[in-house]
Amino acid sequence: MWILRFLNGPLAGQIVPLNKHSTLLGRAPNCDIKIPSGNISKEHTRIEVFDDKLIISDAGSRNGTFLNGIQIRSQKAKSGDKIAIHDIFFEVQKVPDGWAQRYQQPYPVYGQPHAQQQQAYNGNAAYQQQPIQGEPIPQDEMQQEDFAANFPRWASGAQGYMEDVVLPGVYKLPEMFEFKWVLAGFMAGFILLVTALSSIPLVQILKVSIEEESQQHAMTIATTLARINRPFLTAGQETSANVEIATSRPGVAKAYIISNVDGNVIAPASESGKYPNMDYVHEGRKGNKETVSQVDDNTVVAMVPVTAYNQDVGAQTVTHWAVVYYDMSSLAVDDGRVLSLFITTLFISLILGFILFYFLYKSIEYPIRSINRQLDTALKDGLDTINVTYQFPAIQLLASNISSALNRILTGGEGGGNRVMEHDRNREVQNLVELIGFAAIGVRAADLSIAAVNQTAEARLGMPAAQLTTINVNEISDQALKLSIKDLIERVDQNPDDLASNELEFSGLNFQIVAQSVFGTGKIAYYLIVLLPTQEGE
Repeated sequence: MWILRFLNGPLAGQIVPLNKHSTLLGRAPNCDIKIPSGNISKEHTRIEVFDDKLIISDAGSRNGTFLNGIQIRSQKAKSGDKIAIHDIFFEVQKVPDGWAQRYQQPYPVYGQPHAQQQQAYNGNAAYQQQPIQGEPIPQDEMQQEDFAANFPRWASGAQGYMEDVVLPGVYKLPEMFEFKWVLAGFMAGFILLVTALSSIPLVQILKVSIEEESQQHAMTIATTLARINRPFLTAGQETSANVEIATSRPGVAKAYIISNVDGNVIAPASESGKYPNMDYVHEGRKGNKETVSQVDDNTVVAMVPVTAYNQDVGAQTVTHWAVVYYDMSSLAVDDGRVLSLFITTLFISLILGFILFYFLYKSIEYPIRSINRQLDTALKDGLDTINVTYQFPAIQLLASNISSALNRILTGGEGGGNRVMEHDRNREVQNLVELIGFAAIGVRAADLSIAAVNQTAEARLGMPAAQLTTINVNEISDQALKLSIKDLIERVDQNPDDLASNELEFSGLNFQIVAQSVFGTGKIAYYLIVLLPTQEGE
């Protein structure tokens, strides 16, 4: 039994048995095999089946019928031959009758056909068989069902692998490097990967564009060569034929005028009378139209027929061929062009990636900074709530846990109790410093930041109070004063109830620096540092 196997088009993948002696293909309703395509004639091709042979005949179609790439009128076909009716390709095969029986219908045999499939095959006599009930489901569809059933298990396994193997290594990176550099590294890797992968289709598009441009150039040159030599060839003056007009053009490797009668070279004169070993050219002679094709990566061949009126047949016939071999290596995509394209794309990607990194980092940093500010305010003012407006579950959970912790601290734990609050003593230390008649400084015990200074201290230190209250003891520019204050604080920490004092020369005068601790609820809240002039100094 003979069958047709469609390779593309609306019937792609379908296998049709040829049950009739004569089968007509086309898009008309009366065709045995109806192909719904606007490029197919109403009655395009007829296939006649004999016991041991198959005859393919063109039914007067507009776009022709081709057997193994050669246009035919009527030709014998053998098993495995490829047939093309315009842009629809199918293969003819001879198979055992029992093997072909299962392809008596175009849709799955284990259920009813879809309405869309049934409508597509209406009118095709070769498809009018009824589905065979009870035939097993095809193996490929069983595999699809198995995949769908096992997908959740595979997804769970992949997630477990990520959680147990991949992500622990990722989590280690912020412990080794600052977080913003880890984020920048991921961004840079993403940019490099995307740039490299995007270069592949760009290079392919560029290559196709160069091939199309080269084919157009080759066809233009071959057409010009045929037009210039047509007067000599139609007049029988083959010795006057010349290919110099083509060979002088950039990119043309070879050019020929070839006789269509015997395939011998007419021009150039140096190769006149030779039968060229050009498989593509001899294949192209089988048709009667101009062709252009990519022979290899660097060569394009264009063929243009030269026609003349033939009195024997009363029509124009092809007498010669103008053939041009075009070398496209000068336009080909080389390593330098690929590198230049990659660098340009990478530069643009880096600019856009930097902007994206900035906004991404800020969007991560903002909620954390907001929580820190609210936490600082809550500890100072005795608040027990942290609010986060970000739609980020992990951040929202963190804020909720912090709020719970604050509530427990302020209420003395889960069991309740009296609310314990550390009073804000900043105003207190400012008042004490102002009451002292000598130069005095108030230092917070929590971080050794300067809380208050009086006017006398401003004059002694040579800095305004607004500037002094923004630094801590470690940032005092006078090294002797800084070391003396730190020593006093360490001694006061050891004996909080006692005064600690040091001697220090200041602007040529001797001073006694005295430190006193002031307690808060349960620990030292701040230190008072006073500069007392000695009797000799003032």
